[in-house]
Amino acid sequence: SDLAKLLEGRVAGEPQNCLPLTSITSSQVIDKTAIVYRVGSTLWVNRPKGGADSLDDDDILVTKTSGSQLCSIDTVQLRDRSSHMYSGFVSLGEFVPYRRAKGE
Repeated sequence: SDLAKLLEGRVAGEPQNCLPLTSITSSQVIDKTAIVYRVGSTLWVNRPKGGADSLDDDDILVTKTSGSQLCSIDTVQLRDRSSHMYSGFVSLGEFVPYRRAKGE
């Protein structure tokens, strides 16, 4: 899978409930599976608690958050990249950090 390729050579760490928005440098959608947020060299994988079936790597993520952090209680709206039509939403799960295995 795309996610497995992305996480090759990485080790999962302790899940967290929130990520500081300012530290997120990019995000990537893995079809029907997860959203991957990049913070420095760490990839934080979020497997949504609900709505993961509507994840499509063509979608733009519109994040609704109440503060400076993205948390597992937040929802992310999905909009089609070309038409900008609303195409669903996901309720986030925990953020699991994947870091490169030491010695690489």
